[in-house]
Amino acid sequence: MDINKKNRTELKAYFNVNDIPTEKEFADFIDAGINQAEDSIVKEQGSPLAIQAEGGDVGTQEILDLYTSFGNNNPNWSFNLNPRVKSEDPNSSQSGFNIKDATGESRLFIKSGDGSIGVGTIDPESKLTIRGNNDSSLLSVIDTTGQHTKILEITQKDGVSITGSLNVDGDFTSKNIKAVAANQDLGNDAASDEKVPSQKAVKAYVDTRLPKGLISMWSGIDIPRGWGLCDGTNNTPNLSGKFIVGLDKNKKDYNKIGNTGGAETVKLTTEELPSHNHSGTTNDSGNHRHSFTGAKKKGDGTGTGSSNDYYGSLTRNTAFAGVHTHSFKTNETGSDKPHENRPPYYVLAYIMKL
Repeated sequence: MDINKKNRTELKAYFNVNDIPTEKEFADFIDAGINQAEDSIVKEQGSPLAIQAEGGDVGTQEILDLYTSFGNNNPNWSFNLNPRVKSEDPNSSQSGFNIKDATGESRLFIKSGDGSIGVGTIDPESKLTIRGNNDSSLLSVIDTTGQHTKILEITQKDGVSITGSLNVDGDFTSKNIKAVAANQDLGNDAASDEKVPSQKAVKAYVDTRLPKGLISMWSGIDIPRGWGLCDGTNNTPNLSGKFIVGLDKNKKDYNKIGNTGGAETVKLTTEELPSHNHSGTTNDSGNHRHSFTGAKKKGDGTGTGSSNDYYGSLTRNTAFAGVHTHSFKTNETGSDKPHENRPPYYVLAYIMKL
């Protein structure tokens, strides 16, 4: 910035004893000061300093430039009125007070009328609008303790972050709720109804309550995620078409997990039949007779006046055959087929937690 004005030492030299200042020296003296009529700065007695903005009513009106050094071409900060939303369009000016930095970007704007505030924008959309420019953090609220803890922060990456409690007096609606920390009250009988556990915490809780290897019956068609059909794949036992029997360490058939046995149908052996008897009829052996000792002829009736032979009657028994048995074969019945060995059933799928 080129000031091109005389400093105080130079001006004082114009007024040495017996020297008469020239017209130019008087002009330098006058130009070195501030003229309230021409320089748009007025200080009336009893009133604060007044500054009139430079520029027309339409478009940006500059008020004050702040420099760290007048050797710089551009001011570090500038105050102006009615800044333009579009720099090339004078009709896009926003009525209000604006503070901009050395790059010309607005950093704080207060809109006339409703007092809306824009941070990083001269076009606030609400009472407070903060517009970032790839900033890591848009808004931070720091507490008053010695640690100066950040209790609220708004970032482009993480959204709104609050350290501490959040009290909402009214309904709270959200399309998605994400918990950062795990909730340790899931397995507590006195668990809070005010805390929302994270998805990871719920998954870990469910996974630990349903350990891997758990087998359950399933009535659906699609197997749930994290489970496998017990068909011999994915390290599952093959329970297709099988019943399950409980472990019994005192019986060899059931004393080990994974033992198998049984059959859908059974054909009984003779040893497996219960004790019983049969009634039946022996086979027909045909017409026959048995020989035995009978009566003997005593005479022919000669001299008795009878023409009939004379026979003596005598009761006789057949000869003894000794103690003996008879074998016979009953008539056959049945078809020698295996029989159904299952109770009434209803089909469900066995699934195992993987």
